[in-house]
Amino acid sequence: MKRFIKFRTIPFYNKTNLGKINMKTSRFNVLIREEDESFLVYNTLRGSISRVNPELAQLLKSKDLAPLDNPELVDLVEHLKEQGILIPPRLDELEEYAQMHRRWKEGRENVEFNALLTYDCNFECPYCYQGRGEKGQQIHGFKYMGPELLGATKKFIKKTTAERGAKKLELVLYGGEPFLPRAREMGRELTEEVSEWARKNNIAFGLHVLSNGSLIDEDIVKWLSGYGTRLQIPVDGDPEMHNRYRFYKEDRRGSFEDIARVLSMTRGTDVETHIRISLTDETYPTMERLLDELKSRDLTHVYPDFCYITAFTDACADFESHTLSDLKLFRVMPELWRKAHERGFPLDIRPQVQPLPCSSVADGSYIVDSFGEVYKCWELVGLKEHKVGRIDFDGNLEKTSVYGDVLERNPVNIEQCKRDSYLPACAGGCVCKAQWQSKTYHAPGCGTEKYLLKDKVKVYVETLDLSDKPTIQSGPFRLQKIEGRQQPKMSHCYVLV
Repeated sequence: MKRFIKFRTIPFYNKTNLGKINMKTSRFNVLIREEDESFLVYNTLRGSISRVNPELAQLLKSKDLAPLDNPELVDLVEHLKEQGILIPPRLDELEEYAQMHRRWKEGRENVEFNALLTYDCNFECPYCYQGRGEKGQQIHGFKYMGPELLGATKKFIKKTTAERGAKKLELVLYGGEPFLPRAREMGRELTEEVSEWARKNNIAFGLHVLSNGSLIDEDIVKWLSGYGTRLQIPVDGDPEMHNRYRFYKEDRRGSFEDIARVLSMTRGTDVETHIRISLTDETYPTMERLLDELKSRDLTHVYPDFCYITAFTDACADFESHTLSDLKLFRVMPELWRKAHERGFPLDIRPQVQPLPCSSVADGSYIVDSFGEVYKCWELVGLKEHKVGRIDFDGNLEKTSVYGDVLERNPVNIEQCKRDSYLPACAGGCVCKAQWQSKTYHAPGCGTEKYLLKDKVKVYVETLDLSDKPTIQSGPFRLQKIEGRQQPKMSHCYVLV
């Protein structure tokens, strides 16, 4: 049951500011209408979530704060300030965000290294060029990282981390398939040596792995659990549909049963398990059956990360006819979140304050492929025109001009972005999408972080127990503080949305 609190009347104005509220509404308030005519207010710069009645929503929309010039409303005003909905009149929020963006881009405390150990894969998925016959061979060959380059990668990681004075090091194992036999041994060697070096130097270490899951066994799960790993495995629909999309290269056998077995192995371990569920015109009608299938197997510990397949590059162009339109995607995604929550799956959908669109534009983030070439964005790996450098055998990075071009991207300098109240939630959007659509990194890359923001907030609030969140009633206005300000968070593009 909702609780309503009638606040006491206390003096609010002194003689010097009598009759002046001396505040303004934040440019980053996003109002979201609910079914009962109330509104959610999400402040994208501060991450706060509030619920207000129509009268207060209208006042915030109009930006006319004169009705708040009333000593009886002092507590309401204070709560609006705490949530960042009202701000000091001279505060330049765009500059505040610009400074946050620069701090996170140039920050030296965190580093992230993605090791693409091989381009080879034991699957032949129709939407992926890696591992797929002629197309994969044409782009980069099925190259594994050699022993010398593995040693150079270790040197590069240690040297870069030490030079930056970083306090946290994140390692991502990626491919191709990182658990193919040769890649598996390299991944273990790299992880164990780098994590031990980090421990000796009082540097926090985190491990993330992206795998098709087919080669993971109990030994690997135990090893991953020791690092508290974040593991992502793709699942593309119910068993029948998944097997049409994700099958073994050797005999075209479907992989659903193998993946389900691996998911059951991670239950009760310290492996944070995510399944990347790709939505296409064929797969999305099977999503409810997939969720029911996973629940029937007691696999509700996994995070279902719904995403969509893109045709950003020429390598993926032959699958473009199966991709969902943005409009269809934005219609089905919120319902999938709701269905997953109803079945007891954890959701990772709370919008975040994002100084950067992803780690690709951070100075301390690198992807090293099996040729020793360095990239900033996973979607652009293997495309030589987007290569930002190369590491030599002494672990030094020889940068190209592309490196500086990517880092110069600043959404505050993009006209469309700097006018948008969504800016701190999307940070200008996907760098790859900007390049694909506008042939430059310095353009908007609008995606789901913008277009699904309101639905994310609504569905997220639906998942919360708000029984302990009192509603503040002051005059005609009503406010419920759902969640306060949040710390900014780095977004990782483990799913491309």
